[in-house]
Amino acid sequence: MFVLLTNDDGIHAEGLWAAAEELRQDRRVTRLEIIAPQVQQSGVSHSITYLSPLVPTRATVRGQSVWVVNGTPADCVKLGVMQLLDQRPDLVISGINEGLNTGINAIYSGTVAAAREATFFRLPGVALSLEYAKEMVFSTAASISVPRVLGMIESMTLASGGTGVLNVNIPQSAVSPEDSAEKPIWKYVPMKLTRHDDPYVTGADPKQRHYYWSTDEPFVELPGADTDVDSIAAGAITVTPMSFDLNDYRMLQQLNQQ
Repeated sequence: MFVLLTNDDGIHAEGLWAAAEELRQDRRVTRLEIIAPQVQQSGVSHSITYLSPLVPTRATVRGQSVWVVNGTPADCVKLGVMQLLDQRPDLVISGINEGLNTGINAIYSGTVAAAREATFFRLPGVALSLEYAKEMVFSTAASISVPRVLGMIESMTLASGGTGVLNVNIPQSAVSPEDSAEKPIWKYVPMKLTRHDDPYVTGADPKQRHYYWSTDEPFVELPGADTDVDSIAAGAITVTPMSFDLNDYRMLQQLNQQ
């Protein structure tokens, strides 16, 4: 496979380079290109840059030649496929993100958006995210997830020519289990549609201007239930297949029957 790797945490993010190292070691990967944002782009969702020019820069980071883009994750994929790469990749991987992208946060996520942008070109996309902690063990997360998702994409492509998004979220318990011999559980589940409990923390800055700082607390109804948020709470790695089709076919049918 020819893999395009990107992220939303920026070109120097540890998660990006942990994924890159694992991809370089996998015999199924014949070519790896990295195209990533110049700076942190978390929460930009699927925004693209069109009011100002994109100026990609060829640079060497950690001994590898990469493209650094002054834009969003979606920009990186779109520009890469349309202009920067001499051939289309077989797969786009986005991540490994610093923090989960479960439930409706997947809609806000720049990580997921980069994988979704790939599907606009009929390419499969994978978004990888690791639950936030003070100590982020990205190398373990990469060794657990990358080989498995490559296998998933291989089997999906061979079976049906699938070009959707796989949104993969990894809990901290999977990278630092109490029993090191215990293998993490994988679950294939839908995204949770309940709005997160994310109140704003309020305060005042040194100039006494009021600010509102968004928090993020996914509401867990029942650990282990069949959604991504609840399954993560029970310690499972979750895989949620997604598409960009926003049509409400039931409502469309109702409108056509009037």
